[in-house]
Amino acid sequence: MNCSLARALNDVGDWWTLLIIRDAFLGAQRFSEFQRSLGLARNTLSDRLERLCAADVMMRAGTPARPLYSLTEKGRALAPALVALQQWGDQFASANLPPVVVTDRCGRPLPRLKVVDQDGAEVDPEGLRFAPGPGADARTHARFQAHARFRPTPAFRS
Repeated sequence: MNCSLARALNDVGDWWTLLIIRDAFLGAQRFSEFQRSLGLARNTLSDRLERLCAADVMMRAGTPARPLYSLTEKGRALAPALVALQQWGDQFASANLPPVVVTDRCGRPLPRLKVVDQDGAEVDPEGLRFAPGPGADARTHARFQAHARFRPTPAFRS
């Protein structure tokens, strides 16, 4: 699909994969550490780690018998997405009683992540706009044209 979200989900879009990445952020490096934390079948864990390495989200080092897995730059760049998803889960799936609190280096809880414009002002969901980008193909342009016919912009709503 000509969609960055679809492409990202292809690499990290199932829940086991995101939990492996979470555990890597928490310091897990060995197969046994991921397996102990997640209770995941060996073949499933092996498959997910293989896919994460192939997608350059994680890298494997060490010996073949005792490999170490770590996040690459591409994997570490997922931190804001994971924190935002966790904060969403804290609010809507955990009744605002977070089982884990994300803090900065000084131990202060992070504020809720927000979408902001270039001036730092928060943009609410109704203020978001999507448009074909420089990598858009003909199908993407057509999809936007079809949606525009059925969804007027907020300025035109009555």
